Amino acid sequence: MNITHCIFDLDGLLLDTESIYTECMQQLCAPYGKNFSTETKLEMMGKSSLEAGQILIRELNLPMTDEEFLKKSNELYVQAFPSAELLPGAERLIQHLANHNIPMAIGTGSSHELYTLKTSGYRELFKLFDPVICTDATEIRLTKPEPDIFLACAEKFPNPPLSMSQCLVFEDGENGVRAALSAGMKVVLVPSLPLSTYDTWILKHVTLTLDSLLKFDPTDFGLPPFDDN
Repeated sequence: MNITHCIFDLDGLLLDTESIYTECMQQLCAPYGKNFSTETKLEMMGKSSLEAGQILIRELNLPMTDEEFLKKSNELYVQAFPSAELLPGAERLIQHLANHNIPMAIGTGSSHELYTLKTSGYRELFKLFDPVICTDATEIRLTKPEPDIFLACAEKFPNPPLSMSQCLVFEDGENGVRAALSAGMKVVLVPSLPLSTYDTWILKHVTLTLDSLLKFDPTDFGLPPFDDN
């Protein structure tokens, strides 16, 4: 069955924010003599700000409350995120799908506030997505790796897909891949961390793994070919 709808993660997939996250978390951890590891980062990816903070506090035994984490991290994010840049191939793919009227959504662990900050340099481009489903700190919906956010995207498309298997999710994180597969969707993994750090189950079950969005060929999924091919 051909793909009719596309759903994108945001951080580390469309926008180069993962390095910014890492720097912010390291700045937050440094005063306590702690190091922000890749393992902890993988666990936090795709989570709400609150859940990510709870993971960080637990894993590194940080002497702070959830509220203190949200306040300190947000102060760092406000300074850093407006400088986030698009990753290679992102704009080309988004514009291509929009030109061919392929419905696109974003399903992100970012809050609405952080989403607005991160995309502030690319307002017109991100207007092409409908719906945009964010994850606020007090979100009731279950976060990735549960499928809820991607199921919400499918439901809120102006013209929803006939089947979840007609949705193609683009992800860079383990939690997001698990969420997409649980939703019954196809998923392309574009890793933002070394492939060796990902669970082998993920690599085995993902539909396709690419080292860059530049390598994506829409025709592999029955989507229109790039016009410059």
